[in-house]
Amino acid sequence: MSEIFKISRDERRAKALKDLAKNRYSTIQELKEPYRIIEEYYEIIKELITSFMYKEGFKTLSHKALVEFAERNIKILTSSEIFLIDELRVKRNNIVYYGETVSKEFLKTREEVIKRIINKLQF
Repeated sequence: MSEIFKISRDERRAKALKDLAKNRYSTIQELKEPYRIIEEYYEIIKELITSFMYKEGFKTLSHKALVEFAERNIKILTSSEIFLIDELRVKRNNIVYYGETVSKEFLKTREEVIKRIINKLQF
């Protein structure tokens, strides 16, 4: 995990990211396209994990390392939830960099678990 850096704990930044994630979550129902909803869910989860990292005194610029950090350090997440977070990371990259679309079915079959992950991460 050389892409994860030890820093001073930053409660202010952790709270700001958590507040941003909560704001995103409160407006997600306004989005219509599945790819935009998936992107937004991923951003919310990313911000909540990053918030946890700042509270613990860590930082990374790598989304992959962020997921690895969550797997090792956020014990309330199950291995299947970590797998889904990583799946969302890959899906978001494919949307942003390759213009991939997302089916309604992809979103529908994962949305409840995504919401459960977000609720768990709001500690």
